[in-house]
Amino acid sequence: MALTNNSVSDNTLVSQAKSGDTESLTLLIERYSEIIRQKAFSFNNLNGIENEDLFQEGMIGFVSAVYSFDESKNVQFSTFASTLAVRKMISAVRKSNNKSNLPMKYFISLEDENDLLPSFPSPEETLIYNEEIDSINNFIENNLSKSEKKVFKLHLLGLAYSEIAEILECNEKFVDNALQRIRRKLRKLR
Repeated sequence: MALTNNSVSDNTLVSQAKSGDTESLTLLIERYSEIIRQKAFSFNNLNGIENEDLFQEGMIGFVSAVYSFDESKNVQFSTFASTLAVRKMISAVRKSNNKSNLPMKYFISLEDENDLLPSFPSPEETLIYNEEIDSINNFIENNLSKSEKKVFKLHLLGLAYSEIAEILECNEKFVDNALQRIRRKLRKLR
């Protein structure tokens, strides 16, 4: 039986997505992508960051919310996911304020003004995006150790090394080493 976009609760879809059901993840992305896009566009090209780039950052935060959501915390998934998506966008804005990004901050696009109108992904682009997410998830599942997965998930949530170390009851050097190994492994995806 195929799932429809509104026939199943968020919590059920999250649980199924965590179990590897890509259709459930796709439905969650479809359900929330417009909300995240609106949040990204509410930043109104802040600090020279393109709204589409903020949307992508928000979607990364959203996907990490799917895999880190804990129903027992008595928080609605929609609130949790929105919070993580916005935090990821804010983090991108903060990074753009970094002095090393100053030249790009003042970049002026020479594109046709019609290209500046918001565009929505085509079904083909959505399919390609979902395939890329599946590929990344499979790579992570098959190539990262259990401890690396834990460190990676906490890192995606935007936690500092010290916070990750405290949660995992290890030292910051362990966290740093794990993230270095993860970065080396993820480079293989390129």
